[in-house]
Amino acid sequence: MEKFYNLFTYGTLMQNFENPFAERLRSNSVFEGRGYFPGFLYLISWFPGAIYEPATDSKVHGEIYRLSSLEALLVELDDYEDVFEDEKSSLYLRKTISITRENDDTIDCWVYLYNQSVANLPLIADGHFRG
Repeated sequence: MEKFYNLFTYGTLMQNFENPFAERLRSNSVFEGRGYFPGFLYLISWFPGAIYEPATDSKVHGEIYRLSSLEALLVELDDYEDVFEDEKSSLYLRKTISITRENDDTIDCWVYLYNQSVANLPLIADGHFRG
């Protein structure tokens, strides 16, 4: 039986964004709905970065996808998110965290979390990236 993996996106991979990586994600996954995790969302440039912070009431909102063609897609997404073997130089790190769905169930998902300093970056206070 094929194992499925879940990916939580909160930025330019979401449905309302048009780019080759978002289109590739949509064509190789099933949209499972919306959700959130506790943390903070910052505007890095034209894209956001999220910090997971389990002890906060602040939320990062996004979308949950069930991935089908795993290996090739993850290589492409890791490249898109500047994930490198040297974690210190990576812009993002792909981690598994618990996401709360709209129905209050939780699901473990891979999330690309920002891996650089957020000092002096603008906070997106409501946790929703709109581009």
